[in-house]
This record gives sequence, C-alpha cells and structure tokens, in this order.
Amino acid sequence: MTDKEKEVQEEKDMIVEMEQEINEIENEEWQIDEEKLEEAQNPEEFKCRDMLAKVSADFDNYKKRVERDKLDMIFFLKNDIFKKILPRIDDLDRIIKNTPEELKQNALFEGVVSMQSKFLSDLDRLWVKTFDSIWEKVDPNKHDVMTAVPGKPEWIIFDEFEKWFMLEDRVLRHAKVIVWAGE
Repeated sequence: MTDKEKEVQEEKDMIVEMEQEINEIENEEWQIDEEKLEEAQNPEEFKCRDMLAKVSADFDNYKKRVERDKLDMIFFLKNDIFKKILPRIDDLDRIIKNTPEELKQNALFEGVVSMQSKFLSDLDRLWVKTFDSIWEKVDPNKHDVMTAVPGKPEWIIFDEFEKWFMLEDRVLRHAKVIVWAGE
C-alpha cells in the first residue's frame, strides 16, 4: 500500500466512525424524546414513580441508620461493662509487675498469673484486645501521656501506668504512659 492509499483508507475509516457516532447520538435523542413523551402523556404515573423512588430511598436510609444506631448502642453497653472490669486487670498487672523475684516461684503468684491470662483470653473471645505500648512512638489515638522525662529517643514510651484496650475496631481505653521528652 502506498502512502496515498493509506491516507484514503484512514479518511474512509474516519468517515465510518463519524457516521457511527452520529447514529448513536440520534438514537440517544430519540430515547430522551420518548421518555419526555411518556411523562407528558401520564404525568400522574410519572409523579407516583418518582415519589415511590424517593420513599424507597428514604426507607433504605432509615434501615441503615437504625442498624448503625443498634451497633453503636451495643458498643456503648459493652464499653460500660468492660470499663468496670479493666481496673481489676490493671490490679493484677501491678501485682505481677511489683512482686519480688524471690516470691515469683510461689504457687499463689502462679495463680495470679494464671488468673490474669484467663481474664485476657476471656476478653479476647469477647473481641477486647490489649496491646503493649512500651518502646513504641506516642500515638495520640492510643496513648495519654501522663509524664515526660528527659531522655532519648524523643516521644518513645518507656513505661505504662495502664495498657490500652480496643473493643472490636474502636479504642475502649487509652494507655496512660510515661515518655522520654528529649534533652
């Protein structure tokens, strides 16, 4: 094929594409005119369909809002119950943390450790998770900084008063922490 023949073929292809686009536009306009004609012939039916669509959308939104409110209510009820239990877990943590080494071989101490692990596994089955924050960078979504002590690295947690807990995907309680604040 020569250059001249290629140009002619390209022009033919362009003409065919333009004709197709014109046909598509004409068909779209015809559909629009048909809808307007139907609306003009049956205005009451058109209004009823429009109202039905609006009421249906409102009802769907209502169902979604009720479901979301129900889940929020369940979360806040669980939240209230778990917040009453968490201080007991903190007490067990303090007992374990502050027990002298010579008493850690005692059966009573082992019972306290066992009780704490059972509490945490029960909470885990109820979708409550706890996390250790020590050596992490401070995150305002998880931590409440109680004290900042001079030292490096800056804003790294080196001690916890209380651990942070999450219920499902929401923070149940922020961790209360001590951080290094730099020199």
